[in-house]
Amino acid sequence: MKTPITVYNVIILDKSGSMSSIARQAIDGVNETIGSIRSAQEKNPDQTHMVTLVAFCGCEMRTIYDNVPIAEAKTLTDKDYCPCCMTPLYDAVGTTITRVHALKSQDISSLALVTIITDGYENASREFSLTAIKSLIESYKEQGWQFTYIGADHDVEKVAYSLHIEHSLKFEKTPQATAAMFAKERKARHKWTDKLACLMQEDDLDEDDRMELIKNANKDKYFD
Repeated sequence: MKTPITVYNVIILDKSGSMSSIARQAIDGVNETIGSIRSAQEKNPDQTHMVTLVAFCGCEMRTIYDNVPIAEAKTLTDKDYCPCCMTPLYDAVGTTITRVHALKSQDISSLALVTIITDGYENASREFSLTAIKSLIESYKEQGWQFTYIGADHDVEKVAYSLHIEHSLKFEKTPQATAAMFAKERKARHKWTDKLACLMQEDDLDEDDRMELIKNANKDKYFD
């Protein structure tokens, strides 16, 4: 019998002041993404989907979902997401993925899917440097983690590359383009979970070989 696998879905969402113009689209997009994760859980009973959502700015790092089963993730509202102030991107990423890693390390048959969404450059971190974040991401990728960097109003590919993240997506910061970005992210997420389901059905593989195949699959093109 194949071992069920736990997927840690991690969303790190910028809520700096400049995100105000697309706050409604960000809320709707996250809610639709949560719905797509819920659908993946229903479609693939041998996958257990957990979700962490952190919304960050200079005055707070708000953990809205703290590694909860997808069935327990409630609808995001404007009370949960109110943009203001600065962009401590490195601190948000470092703090979040370190915490999830501590949880995940207790679960051998598990993977993590991390999505970072921001509309600007790092400008307020105090705890983590670029070097530290790169090191963490590179280490976690070797353990099968998937990272995606989604951004607007800056050189997205350059920032993603500086973080050692291969998968990136740039969007225009308009309501229509933001909605389209979330739709594209959900499509890619569905593709990833379907691929995971196929790999889990491979016969004549021990669990170590199966996990190695999954790690290698993370290197494939994420967005069409």
